[in-house]
Amino acid sequence: MINKVLKNLAYLLYPRNLSFDKENSRYIASDEYLRLNQIIGKFDSEIKEIFSKDILKEFENDYTLKNFTDNTLFNWGDRCMTFNVTLIEDGEMYTISLLISVIVPYYAIKCQKNMIELFFSESRISELQEANLERRKLKEIIFEIESIIEKKLLYSKFPKELYNFVIEDVSFQEADFGYFKMFNAFFNNLIMTENEE
Repeated sequence: MINKVLKNLAYLLYPRNLSFDKENSRYIASDEYLRLNQIIGKFDSEIKEIFSKDILKEFENDYTLKNFTDNTLFNWGDRCMTFNVTLIEDGEMYTISLLISVIVPYYAIKCQKNMIELFFSESRISELQEANLERRKLKEIIFEIESIIEKKLLYSKFPKELYNFVIEDVSFQEADFGYFKMFNAFFNNLIMTENEE
């Protein structure tokens, strides 16, 4: 049911059967694309700064989450606010990305393991791990983020089963027909999988 509602909403923002790459001049002049840009532009100019401060304020009393940074890229065509925090657990470095849609009242969390050895030597990794006062595990931290977003900000978690639901007759930016997914319609061009966490 929700997939039909979200698909119909996507059709209000992305033109059907019009290639972003091959028919770009028609695409960017379409009512759907203009509507999408109007929503993003209005949010960016009128709401983003206040919204960002409000989100970050929710995390300011948490030892780890107070380090969230706003890395939103509306100028790249993102359809969501993006907040990142990096942490070290068991000698591994992870980036947790909180993605909050500006189109629908949904959020998603992406947790990515980074190649810590590209940034730090083994001795420095050990020093950082020892200096880290955070005792919660990664899953506990993610659960805390979810709790705050759902209970205080009233957003719902985007259904994982829709991450890779393809909207066959829509293309956008580098996603050609058959590759544009429901997640892309409401967030950004990341590739998300159902087992992200």
